[in-house]
Amino acid sequence: MNLTKHARMAASGRSTSSDGVAGQPSCEINLFTSSRDGIVALVDGDNWRWAHTTLDTAGFEKSGDGHRAIPLTDLDRTREVLLTLGVLAQITQTKITPSSDTYIGDFARDLADHLPGQWSVGVESYAMRVWQGDLAACMWSPSMAATLEQRRVRWAAVLQRDDGAELAVIRDPQHDLYHVGALHPVNLHPDGLVTPPASVTVQPTPATAASKINSRLLPAYTRAVVHCQVNSLEEELDRARQTYEPGAAPEPAPKDLIDAYVRFTTTAPQVIAAVRALASQSEHEAAVLQRVEDVIAAGAQADAETAVAPRTSQVAWWLAEGGVSLIDLARRSVPQSEPPDTETGQTIVSARALPPAPARSAPGPRR
Repeated sequence: MNLTKHARMAASGRSTSSDGVAGQPSCEINLFTSSRDGIVALVDGDNWRWAHTTLDTAGFEKSGDGHRAIPLTDLDRTREVLLTLGVLAQITQTKITPSSDTYIGDFARDLADHLPGQWSVGVESYAMRVWQGDLAACMWSPSMAATLEQRRVRWAAVLQRDDGAELAVIRDPQHDLYHVGALHPVNLHPDGLVTPPASVTVQPTPATAASKINSRLLPAYTRAVVHCQVNSLEEELDRARQTYEPGAAPEPAPKDLIDAYVRFTTTAPQVIAAVRALASQSEHEAAVLQRVEDVIAAGAQADAETAVAPRTSQVAWWLAEGGVSLIDLARRSVPQSEPPDTETGQTIVSARALPPAPARSAPGPRR
């Protein structure tokens, strides 16, 4: 079904005025053809409640991400819904705009199909400009945050990997390009000493866009996560060493020391996986990583079998050797910042699979 032809059924029946009813704020319904959802309606304007009521009354149905859509499986019904929408839009003086642009949800889903890992996709619609500030507040990539703060962005797609990593996609309407940036992980404290992952600008071809994201944005994201984690591990180890002598943990180990060690054992495997993916190791460095991994795994197995807290020997090993050896190796192996010319397209790492991002500490969306 041709959107330009049939959606104009709705557009042709409405008033061309966009001033709203009796001084009410104006509103616009943008209609997109989606290969998955049929005809999708995204709303823009202060009077968005009227627009949603208009769409619901006309017969649009809520899609999985909460937007209104009408499938193209029954073309007679689709025409009827669009004609009804035109009549209701005229009554409410709501502007109807058929769009020839690719629905951003379709682009994002096609993009996700070409990225490593399992991704879910949602589309966020910002009917009022203030709403896009929610996404800007979560954005880790500086240029994307600046774009959201300075320019009107009416909708965005958010891709979430099954481990919690999130990417946001917005379209550049002037150049038919997309900007893709990383959101800050919810379970990492902001760290001003860490270079955030730079966003990338990609072509509207999903496979080409995914290649650039996989070679630049995702490694930069993993690098930034590692730096945050290493800084946190170092701060906690320093606090513990100020109170307890390295290698001489009291018996039994106090709760604060055990809790710090448990946090180390939770974060260390993620750091090890990232170091292995982002850098090549010498024989000695590989042995260090393996040693830390083996001690943590052996301790976890022993603790599980005995159902007791970590043994004092494990905590003492962390204070004396394990913590500092991993921190030093990670700092040496993973540069603090990206090469300056990565913005021009130079690949910063090989196409090896990257480790998972840190698991989310709280389920569900934050916006």
